[in-house]
Amino acid sequence: MTRIIHRFVAAALCFALLQPVTATTARAVETDRAPRVALTFDDGPHPGRTKRILALLDKYAVKATFFILGCNAEYYPEPLQMAVQAGHEIEDHSFDHVTRGKTARELENSITKTAEIIERASGRSPRYFRPPEGKTTPELDAALAELGYDTVFWTVDSRDWTGKPAEAIARDVLETVRDGDILLFHDYTCPGENTLHALERIIPALLSRGYRFVTVEEMYACSEN
Repeated sequence: MTRIIHRFVAAALCFALLQPVTATTARAVETDRAPRVALTFDDGPHPGRTKRILALLDKYAVKATFFILGCNAEYYPEPLQMAVQAGHEIEDHSFDHVTRGKTARELENSITKTAEIIERASGRSPRYFRPPEGKTTPELDAALAELGYDTVFWTVDSRDWTGKPAEAIARDVLETVRDGDILLFHDYTCPGENTLHALERIIPALLSRGYRFVTVEEMYACSEN
């Protein structure tokens, strides 16, 4: 029982680090084919909410990219494995969502530790890294260069982490989204499940517009062709 309590306390502390302060955006990826959009999720996996997001993605047969935290994946391996089995892309978001104030060596250890978890779960090495809060430092840039990662930001921030109502999230995303965009969502936000309820509106709306949901890797592959 003590071990279980310790696991949940540690997980709670880990999730307390998750809320972004600011968002850095990147230019949309230009494509010359049918409209595409990359749906991405940060900060998971979460034992309940990730599973419900996966069920929704499965309902509409769309793929997404999950930028996971190693600390959460250690506590909750089941939803990570479910995402892998469903064919979603799993990428690196650091071990504990903390990058500022760390040396390049410390950051390499954080990123590598998460990469090892991804490799054990999926059989593939992550290629992309999303900086927590969308912020980079010279030390982080040096660590990513040493490890050979490409940095991925986003072009549309759903701002689900602010507690916006699902209707507002859906409206703002659907009014903003364009071909080649990378959409930012989170597996876990406090409080409520506004992300899930917003996606219940966003996904079918974009499908009705002819959009195809692709992973980050697929999006960049399209831009290179």
